[in-house]
Amino acid sequence: MNRKNIWVGVIALISVSLNIAGQQPGKGSKAELDKKYPSLHIQAKVGKRNSPVGGSSYMMTMTMTPEIIIESARTQPMASASATFLLVTMETSAKYQRGQEELIIATSETLGIPAVPKGSRRSVEFKALSTRYDSDRDSSNVGGHEYKYYIMAVFADDNQFLHFETNCPELSRYLQSHPDLRVKFLGMKPGETFKTNFK
Repeated sequence: MNRKNIWVGVIALISVSLNIAGQQPGKGSKAELDKKYPSLHIQAKVGKRNSPVGGSSYMMTMTMTPEIIIESARTQPMASASATFLLVTMETSAKYQRGQEELIIATSETLGIPAVPKGSRRSVEFKALSTRYDSDRDSSNVGGHEYKYYIMAVFADDNQFLHFETNCPELSRYLQSHPDLRVKFLGMKPGETFKTNFK
């Protein structure tokens, strides 16, 4: 097998893996999902707490606490699921010194959500992130990272999308016409650059 055929095989395998990891439910499976996840309501939250860094009048510590609230029918069982949550942060000196927005993926975490015999309101908490940043919004800003966006999704036990949500307006608009790319963004790793000038 030549090198070209090997690469074609690798690319095809990656494509199949991504499609399996975030399938769209068909008409038949939609009814099945509704039975396994009755009256499902999902909401993402990111708590933010700022505290001054000792000995500085401008440096702050920001602690971000990602969380998903899940509600399902109180009298019916809910199948197991999983959730992925990404935090995006902004570099402050790029913004306030140069007028440029430099964003990175700060965290990415996937958690399992156990099945329950009767649904209820549940909270799924992800690892908190703490960063330091210069709070002065002028050309004297020395940098650091502060919270900007989140990207999250909840998957059924067969990896179909149950819910996708982001508070990034540009990404939300872009994915309305490119829904298959949700998996790509959910697969981004910490440290990767996140750009909002989608084309």
